[in-house]
Amino acid sequence: MDYTKIPLVFNVKKPVGISSFDVVHHFKKNLNFNFGKIGHFGTLDPFAEGVLLIGIQGAQKLNDYVHELLPKTYRARGLFGCKTPTGDLTVAVTETQDINENWKNQSKEALEAFLGEKFLGEYWQSPHSVSAVKFEGKRLYQHALEGRIIEKEKVKREIYAFKILDYSYPYLDFVVTVSSGTYVRSLFEEIANLLEGLGALENLERQAIGQLEVKQALDQTNWPIKNQLFSLENYGMPLDKVLELDHIILKLVQTKRYLQGQRFLLSEVEKESNLAGICSENYYWVYNEDGTLLGFGRPVGLELHAIFNLQLSISLFS
Repeated sequence: MDYTKIPLVFNVKKPVGISSFDVVHHFKKNLNFNFGKIGHFGTLDPFAEGVLLIGIQGAQKLNDYVHELLPKTYRARGLFGCKTPTGDLTVAVTETQDINENWKNQSKEALEAFLGEKFLGEYWQSPHSVSAVKFEGKRLYQHALEGRIIEKEKVKREIYAFKILDYSYPYLDFVVTVSSGTYVRSLFEEIANLLEGLGALENLERQAIGQLEVKQALDQTNWPIKNQLFSLENYGMPLDKVLELDHIILKLVQTKRYLQGQRFLLSEVEKESNLAGICSENYYWVYNEDGTLLGFGRPVGLELHAIFNLQLSISLFS
């Protein structure tokens, strides 16, 4: 397989102190071949670190589906008793208020049970006023820099897991797994409010997106450097390794029809379960009989519709 001709995703460890754009820019300037467009799958603020997925050669088409299908896991440390405009301690504290005295000396087990009951499951959250969400063509943080604090309506999210690692007032160390679009700084502010006080994050690490963990991520010392060897085979992941979905296997005649954008009945194709992957009845990876990945499809009624085809596969039958 020629890795310079297929969509690839890099699991990159973003360090504290630089933006997600800075990381993408580094890869853009230092990858040593024509990789087409480049972009990331969900930003991390400069004060945060951890998993940042970067896509090249058309992999960005997977962006919306990564957000829809893959949960994100964060480890965070919050400080009770203070509030900042950004929800973290990179700026000056503007307000102070301790949490209720009854919660200061509670065990982490009691606090975890209480917060789990309140937050686990369906969760409605407004994007933070200094987030990258857009309003009237600008990011919310850009409005905030201009003195306009925009409060957007709450959006339904999901909290899948919540665990307290350590609670030594005023610090709370916790791990949370959430649906994409959930702001952990806003979640911690809500936790503090529920305990009748204020709170802000001291640090934040994205530990995983789906099954892609920070311990497997590409450390900065191994990022590409212009005109130096960089192993795409070792560091680049094909799309079906990022989203591990059930498979549809096509015969040769069906493959040609699929690559021409034609639709056919799901009852005509062979399905293969990927037990280690994501359980989704909405999307499938599509392969031909020899195992070549052809593209991404979804069932619409009784038919299979192609969402996109991979250029390498199209060239095999042109």
